[in-house]
Amino acid sequence: MQANEGEQTDKKHTDRVNRLRKLIIALLVFVVAVPICVSIILAIAYDRMRSDLDNALSDLEWYHNHYQERILTVDEDTTMVTEPEIVTEDTPQVSDREPGPEETFVDDDIRRVYLTFDDGPSIYTNEILDILAQYNVKATFFVVGKEESEYREVYDRIVDEGHTIGMHSYSHKYGEIYSSLDDFQVDMHKLQTFIYENTGVWTNLYRFPGGSSNTVSDVDMAVLIDYLNKSGITYYDWNVSCGDADTGKTVDEIVTNVVSGVSKYSNSVVLMHDAQDKHTTVEALPQIIEQIQQMDATVIVPITEDTLPVQHIKNK
Repeated sequence: MQANEGEQTDKKHTDRVNRLRKLIIALLVFVVAVPICVSIILAIAYDRMRSDLDNALSDLEWYHNHYQERILTVDEDTTMVTEPEIVTEDTPQVSDREPGPEETFVDDDIRRVYLTFDDGPSIYTNEILDILAQYNVKATFFVVGKEESEYREVYDRIVDEGHTIGMHSYSHKYGEIYSSLDDFQVDMHKLQTFIYENTGVWTNLYRFPGGSSNTVSDVDMAVLIDYLNKSGITYYDWNVSCGDADTGKTVDEIVTNVVSGVSKYSNSVVLMHDAQDKHTTVEALPQIIEQIQQMDATVIVPITEDTLPVQHIKNK
């Protein structure tokens, strides 16, 4: 009887020792495993960051090799890539205040009208340029990327005749450019480089497809706007629309939309389209110009560094 009790006592003691041993082993495994896992996670994160940095430096080298006059420098202490400020007559300035669309940037009583054309070049761009030349008027063209040979000279003509050229996305495919910040960046820089290669102008003007207030972007528009601001790029929306985005508009309707809209503001950015299905806009252009020129103290001018941006979503 006593022997049995002794055996039971020894067994309980052995079980407690075994449990304690297992607990100690588990603690040791935990203490060793956690730092290893953390180290692996940090190593993966570091590798990704290093890969991103290598890609950025590779892009930097490409720009350095192709555009010597816009040499980028790398701050060795912070590994931050910066671009020296290049101030020219064509360099747009982003206003740090939040004006209303009716304000005029300069201190005078002149009404300024900025005729802007989106989506070109098209089969009608040369006709538009001919009309503008006839009336000695300069406009602004927010263009897309078109590789066809017949359009190559059109980009150049826009610039050569004194008009302003800006970006309106390379592909104009909402599902692509608005799917992520990376896709937006790639598309924009592709167009910026394309325009430079065709015209020699490194434009810092941008108009979002659908405007900054569009509701189709998968990315918060504030994120894209912040990116443009940090990149020194000014984006322009509009406060007057000719209405040609809707099919079936007549010449008279387009003229009325523009003239009545312009009369409301001292700083009017007019939205029109340069596209294959918008010849009615081309037909309306002479009347638009003539009626605006008949307004008192009113001039039609291209967007420049002194132009107050009309923006549906204000800069922060």
